Amino acid sequence: MKMGALLASALFVVALAPIASKADDEQAGRKACMMDALTVCAKFIPDRERIASCLMTNRDRISESCRLLLVNAH
Repeated sequence: MKMGALLASALFVVALAPIASKADDEQAGRKACMMDALTVCAKFIPDRERIASCLMTNRDRISESCRLLLVNAH
């Protein structure tokens, strides 16, 4: 009985791994975008829409993590 419960718990954790990984990727992307906004688009702070537009316009100058987050958001 304990082996069955252990197996069920392991399968549950494995099933949730992609969700946790996606959340971690999104958090890393947000941090990267914050840094990119400060370095590439600082003149638009605090206007979030203009910052987002600046980041999209300067895709070749921002980090890959931020670029992936922006692509997945649109």
